[in-house]
Amino acid sequence: MIFSLPKLMALAGVIWAVWMGFKYLERRKGGDEGADSGGDQAEKGHRALDLEECRVCRAWVAGEACEREACPYRDGTA
Repeated sequence: MIFSLPKLMALAGVIWAVWMGFKYLERRKGGDEGADSGGDQAEKGHRALDLEECRVCRAWVAGEACEREACPYRDGTA
């Protein structure tokens, strides 16, 4: 099989078309929605969550009390 310029250009065109097709489908599903707008993420329902390591159980928590008796977040002094 010998590679020629027309074959390579056709292959590049097919790859480009498939790539553009996937981008179109993602945009249509809403995956790229607002990616270029630079808007506030909180308006779109995405929020950053600050986690801290619990002194007692060593798990990463969002500062909320758990069901454990010795939870440092139960009294609010964590």
